[in-house]
Amino acid sequence: MKNVAIRRWAVGAAGMVLGLGVVGCGVEKGGSSAADHAPGAEIAARTASAATPTPKSPTQRPLTQDQLEQTVADERDLPGLNVTKLGSGTDGFGDGTVSALHEEATRPVSCAPVSAAVSGGASRYAPIGSVTRMAQSKDGTSTFHLVSYRAADAVRVMDELRSALATCTTYTVKWPTDTTFEDLQPTGDPHRGDEGVSFRLDLVSSSPGDDDPVRLLQSFQVIRSGSTVAVFSAFDTEAHRIEEVPAALVKAQMKVLGTGGHRS
Repeated sequence: MKNVAIRRWAVGAAGMVLGLGVVGCGVEKGGSSAADHAPGAEIAARTASAATPTPKSPTQRPLTQDQLEQTVADERDLPGLNVTKLGSGTDGFGDGTVSALHEEATRPVSCAPVSAAVSGGASRYAPIGSVTRMAQSKDGTSTFHLVSYRAADAVRVMDELRSALATCTTYTVKWPTDTTFEDLQPTGDPHRGDEGVSFRLDLVSSSPGDDDPVRLLQSFQVIRSGSTVAVFSAFDTEAHRIEEVPAALVKAQMKVLGTGGHRS
């Protein structure tokens, strides 16, 4: 056994940071959407299912960074809920740091929308604002991200993610060396917000020369409410088993988003 405890902690930390958004690379300057000729746009167009119903488009104005921070669920919405900020914004993650990503960092590029969602709700579209939190309650622990997009971009983020989930099973990203995500499986659509998808995958990490990789099983729910995309994730570092995103947290957070945030 090769420092299994240390490696398991390291992989857990890696999964956490990946979930928090490895968002510093490939930032698109200027606050506009990524170029329309990006490879993923063509792939998404080719793979989109004609059978997928058209979701309701956002009608309200996108939330600003300040407004988004007022929509974070807390114990007013779910008794016993403890929500903690993650990152100060100076270390590559935290409020307001999600940035548009280069799809070329993911192989195959057809999996880029999944990779972006795993990276804290990032996408190839430049966001207006974002928040990153850890939530703890009697039902478990989860990380979640709220990312505000321009209305049309929020719909595109979900369309492209749904298309990618139809074909993507394994992909690799550089963090900071190649990290592989395997056994990607859609797990149904959450009945919250305006539309949503859920999936699970294995983060596989091993040291050079190590033939005993550590697997981190992660579950995700990605839900759009208006022009805000919420990404919830959970994982278990103690055993290779699925850890579900707490349903009560998702319900509480989506309710706050649906009502426009706290009034006081």
